[in-house]
Amino acid sequence: ALDEIAAKLKAVRDSGHPEEFAFHQGRQRSKDALKRFLDAYGTKTQLSHRSLCSGNRRAANLTYLWESDWDLNDVEHSKYILNFGSNAFEAHQGHVPFATRIQNGRFRNGAKLVTFDVRLSNTAGGSDEWFAPFPGTDGAIALAMGHTILAEDRHDEEFLETWTNVSVDELRELYKTYTPEWAERVSGVPAADIRRIALEFAAAAPAATTMCNRGSSAHMNGFYNDRAINLLNALVGSVGQKGGWCWSPWGGLDPIVKTPPMPPGAKTKSVLEDPPEYPLANVWRRMRVGEIIYLYLLQGRARLQAYMTYNLDSPLTWPEESLTQQVLSDEKLLGFHVCINAFYNETAHYADIVLPWTTYLERWDLDARASYNLRPYVGLRTPMVEPLGESKDVREFFPELARRIGDGMEKWYPEKDIREYMEQWASTVPENPSTGKKGLDRLMDEGTWEGDREPFYQPFLQPISEADMQGARTGEDGVILKDGVGIGIMLDGQPVRGFKTPSRKFEIRSAFIQKIGRNEDCSELIARSGVTRTKSRPSDHQGHDVEISDMPTWFLPREMENLAENELVMTSFKWNVHNHGRTMNLKWLAEIVHSNPAWLNPATARELGLSDGDWIELTSYYSVELEHRSPHLKRDDLVEDNGRRKVSSMRVPIVTMEGIHPRAIAMSNSCGHSQYTSVAQARKRPADTGHLVGSDVQKYVDDDWERNMWWEDTSRGDPKTWKPNTGSGWNQNRLMPIAPDPISGQQSFHDTIVSVRKL
Repeated sequence: ALDEIAAKLKAVRDSGHPEEFAFHQGRQRSKDALKRFLDAYGTKTQLSHRSLCSGNRRAANLTYLWESDWDLNDVEHSKYILNFGSNAFEAHQGHVPFATRIQNGRFRNGAKLVTFDVRLSNTAGGSDEWFAPFPGTDGAIALAMGHTILAEDRHDEEFLETWTNVSVDELRELYKTYTPEWAERVSGVPAADIRRIALEFAAAAPAATTMCNRGSSAHMNGFYNDRAINLLNALVGSVGQKGGWCWSPWGGLDPIVKTPPMPPGAKTKSVLEDPPEYPLANVWRRMRVGEIIYLYLLQGRARLQAYMTYNLDSPLTWPEESLTQQVLSDEKLLGFHVCINAFYNETAHYADIVLPWTTYLERWDLDARASYNLRPYVGLRTPMVEPLGESKDVREFFPELARRIGDGMEKWYPEKDIREYMEQWASTVPENPSTGKKGLDRLMDEGTWEGDREPFYQPFLQPISEADMQGARTGEDGVILKDGVGIGIMLDGQPVRGFKTPSRKFEIRSAFIQKIGRNEDCSELIARSGVTRTKSRPSDHQGHDVEISDMPTWFLPREMENLAENELVMTSFKWNVHNHGRTMNLKWLAEIVHSNPAWLNPATARELGLSDGDWIELTSYYSVELEHRSPHLKRDDLVEDNGRRKVSSMRVPIVTMEGIHPRAIAMSNSCGHSQYTSVAQARKRPADTGHLVGSDVQKYVDDDWERNMWWEDTSRGDPKTWKPNTGSGWNQNRLMPIAPDPISGQQSFHDTIVSVRKL
């Protein structure tokens, strides 16, 4: 298999179009290995899922901070936690440690947790207060809170005048029309509660923080929602404070470990990796716009000769399931597809070759992310067992492919095995005086190493040393430049770090995002920030201008206005027992959650003549807002239905509950597998087909695991004979239209309008 793959990749490279080899990853901990392999090969077409996850949230953070795209809410030391759409107790990138920190803050520090979420998640249910706003109105509520804080003079005047690039008078003008009464009209949340919570939040500052996630950001207005939410922290002076809204510049391996020699970056352009229509997708970080990949291939806007997927299940997790399946099964569009995965999932079903990837119990990994301890760390995963069968990690596949492809790729893989490779990365971890161990040996002994840095509080006050000031000059605005690059700002005659933005302040007014949207040169602004990895948009982006407000603002997407009686806003969610769609093959977890009826408010059900357990047909439509703002997508492939472009229909049962907004309908993800083991499909394996598994793993076949399923749905989803709480559920992404926010490219999962028809 490796010989065949290498021969194909070599042919693509020799064709002069290395960018026509695309590597498409899901979640992974192999960034070190991927960069080395793809740069050595010469392709920039590295695709990801980030725009389906957190693009708007990251872009909103970057407008204020530049050096970090991830806010680290110091909840453990907080007194007030204001949560907009983050289900931190069930599904957050900070995982269990972040949820633990929230509860520590509440029960050890007396913090209050207030949640705004369209649905009663476990986080909302565990909060001190929960409000269910109309979908996508989080930003309106945040702006109304800002109005209240300024109107009642509860803002931090010193922080705003010293550390932001607008005056308090300018802020009063910005917030003037965003009253709590206005926010009540658009969100449904009482003005009195908005006003009260705003004042409570301000009173708790600086030990107060907001937090948000896809509930606020996965909308067409999500970028502005999150800008408005984050700004509350500046208004009350909790930015960078203990217990406040913090961040870390250390989000990867660089601060601690030594990067081995790496190939030069690829030079070829790729419209899939950097589509020109989304101005903030790639200027600070390579967030990419994952949801348009299959559409662009179908429309002929991009071409691939070879496609490699890694820990990806796009037929289940990408919007417009049918379009994804159409492209993956089309030999003319994807003539050669290699899937690297630990299990035979929906993506593997469409692949030409499947390479068996090791599970987390069988492989090495380095882990280093932005830490809620506010200091950098590195962690090590080591194998607990030997890999089964022919399974390998990508750190083994890549060297073998590189040596077969040749043409200079092999020189970047001098290591003889993974341990030697890991030793290079861990070589700078210092010796532990008590054990005498250092480097990889120390990590293997201790698991993680954090170092002795102070937590990253108030980084903007860090002094600049005399040595660093040598040769520097200070401009009239106080910004300190050295060799043309910003290094800080003068504060009361003393040089300090400031924020790593062009003004070296917390940038409420961002000239950069407005200029980037208009395709104007931003090299001077970038140099002043000191974050030189930031880039102006390349020449091929000319003609693709997007108007971006330089100040926080808010709007309601057109499709959410004047909904018909039988139209609802669909939202999705994740369960606490499942990790996306990757855990439905785990039987204990599948027994707990294996089905996902649609959640509907009882009042809405009565209006539509529905009762608990009834079956409905949901029909989804393409975004009216997107047709107006992104005409380049040209969805002529979608048929017209009553003047709108229909995406898909699906039949599902309903469950009625008070814990959802009356104009919303919710379905979880994780369910609806058509592959990925018999357990994931809730279909008992026939007793006589065990030999198909393969003789080398016959001893691992378990009849109890594969045949003892009380929740098997023998009706195969027939509404007439289906029994509640049986089956494997439905893939809600079948209904979700491809809907990238025109600013960052974030997939607007929570703006989907569906019509409801009783069956």
